[in-house]
Amino acid sequence: MEQKLLSIYVGNEVTRVCEVVKKSATMVVVNNATEVATPTGAVDDGYLTDVPAIAEAIRGCVFGRGFSASKVIFTISSKKIANKEVVIPYVRGDKKVAAILEANSSEYFPMSTTGDFLFAHSIMETFQDVEGKKLRLTAVAAPRDLVECYYELADELRLTVEDIDYVGNSVLQLLSLQMKEGDTELVLQIEKDMTFVNVMSGKSVILQRSVPYGKNAVINSMMEIKKLTEKEAKTLLSNRDMLDRQVTEEEYAEAVRYLISSIGRIVEYHRSRNPDRIIDGIRVFGEGSAIAGIDDVLRQELGAQVTHFSTLQGIKAGSKSYLTSETALRYLANFGAVLNPIGLNLNRGKSKENVSKTADKILYALLIVALLVTVGWTAWVLIIYYGKVAERDLLNAEIQKMEPIETLKAEYDAVVAEHAAYIAFDTATISENEQLLKFITDLERILPKDLIVNDLVATDGVVKFSVKAPNKEAVADMYVAVSELPYVKDVVLPSYMEEVGVIPSWEAELDDEGNVISLNGEEYVVDEEAVDYTYGGGITFVTYEFQCTLYGEVPAATTQEGGAQ
Repeated sequence: MEQKLLSIYVGNEVTRVCEVVKKSATMVVVNNATEVATPTGAVDDGYLTDVPAIAEAIRGCVFGRGFSASKVIFTISSKKIANKEVVIPYVRGDKKVAAILEANSSEYFPMSTTGDFLFAHSIMETFQDVEGKKLRLTAVAAPRDLVECYYELADELRLTVEDIDYVGNSVLQLLSLQMKEGDTELVLQIEKDMTFVNVMSGKSVILQRSVPYGKNAVINSMMEIKKLTEKEAKTLLSNRDMLDRQVTEEEYAEAVRYLISSIGRIVEYHRSRNPDRIIDGIRVFGEGSAIAGIDDVLRQELGAQVTHFSTLQGIKAGSKSYLTSETALRYLANFGAVLNPIGLNLNRGKSKENVSKTADKILYALLIVALLVTVGWTAWVLIIYYGKVAERDLLNAEIQKMEPIETLKAEYDAVVAEHAAYIAFDTATISENEQLLKFITDLERILPKDLIVNDLVATDGVVKFSVKAPNKEAVADMYVAVSELPYVKDVVLPSYMEEVGVIPSWEAELDDEGNVISLNGEEYVVDEEAVDYTYGGGITFVTYEFQCTLYGEVPAATTQEGGAQ
């Protein structure tokens, strides 16, 4: 049945409102669309800190524009919402899937009080392995008080909440309509404060992750590197010609390093788990997709062609919506939420119509029961009484038998909770720099005799150092030896230079006749055999910058003794 809905996405800077009609599971018609600046300070990481101000802004932007829907779907974007890929045995029906996820929620999302969170899921794919048929899901846990903010906004706007969605699921539902069967593509939604990374095989998602870096992270890095204001950095990153003239390749690589390396780690994880699903292409959208030069870096680092969405399949703009193919891309979260929302709902209360219907059904049932009871009152009461007495005695006996099991179950739950806390604490202590000592020890062992290492710096597992050598062949030996270390990856030589060093060998003092009277500060006997001496010579050195990344556990045995010579 077609239904007119408002779809609202409240962002930190912009709030977007659409009025849509869902024609089918794959088609949404947009009747109206508008956006307004979010009141300053009214949103904090998804939490609505000033609901009246946001409601007033929304009323102002829709007033007089023909919006008439009374039901709303909200899409939430927040780092407080946890999402996790989960694999469970195949079961039929969302209710059974939800029951399994809720029963194991403490395993998927270690948290102090699961009652403070709402859980939801979406099915990514059904697959078969050696153990049988299984489901791959995206499980989501959202703080209850975060979701309650949006119900308060609906009350302020006098709207009925139809559903609550998570932005990662909203965009994913729309992306599935854009993909072609047979292709495996990396789809990147680069927003201001975070990036959603999706690996899709045809219309099915096989991996979904998010990283806490987006357009703002690149802007802030460029401000720091070039000592610019925010406005100057934004201008520079939006103009490719200006960027090429004023920013070196090394400076640009440093500005996008955190974003690109985070995406690269997810891609490497996908490749290790799905070696048969090679990424055929990269699709980029979102506010960060307009960063100058980002397409080239993604293509170089990930080895696939980069394209942008030009049109949206499954979305039809109405005659009064005034949406173009370009402006429609800003409303992806609004459109996708209508297709198949993940369902982060409080389920508080029912409409008056539903309550009335339920009350009528209860009244009819009570009248029928009253008539039946009146016909055989005496006999019925006796049968029920003695039956319940027998049932009570049986249940009491069973309860007494099960009391030890309840105690054992409580102890088991306590141990599982404590173990989860230990695992969470241990995970929080892991650092990429834990391999640094092992790396320095191996470096001392494999370093060729005629090389000198200077200025070694390690940050989050990325190690940079310079190597001084008499020739490039010695540097090549060093490169091969470092690359063969099992916990080192991405070994690169960003730059090099040549220099001439002067090495003094002898220093002598002569008398008036040219005889040596002291050598290197020591008295020299004149009548001893003459000694050749010089005041120094020149040797050309090459200096290379090395950069590599440390990761993973250190194997028991590393490279062979002796290293490169």
